[in-house]
Amino acid sequence: MKTHIKKLFLLTALLLLAGCFRNDTRTETFQIKQLRSQEAVQILAKALRPVSGIKELRPDIANHKLTVVFNGLEGYIKNIEYAIVKAGFDLPNWPADPADKAKLPEGLR
Repeated sequence: MKTHIKKLFLLTALLLLAGCFRNDTRTETFQIKQLRSQEAVQILAKALRPVSGIKELRPDIANHKLTVVFNGLEGYIKNIEYAIVKAGFDLPNWPADPADKAKLPEGLR
């Protein structure tokens, strides 16, 4: 009886551990009006570097969009949005602070 309980406990633990490491890759696209040049892409890439979980950035300068691929278990959309706004770029529902915008080059304000 004790060996059955031990085996059941071990099996349950293994199943729980396997479920914790599922793949949670997410893709989110942000509309950024100031995304007009390669310089803006570089500034955004530098601002997003410290945000954990980001795997890839796909800029679309022609349509002023930035697609971010990230691990949803490590990073969160709000952290990405905060980094974008803190870098001085406006999001549709979250304008950047004027002091942060002032740090951007003249052509990106």
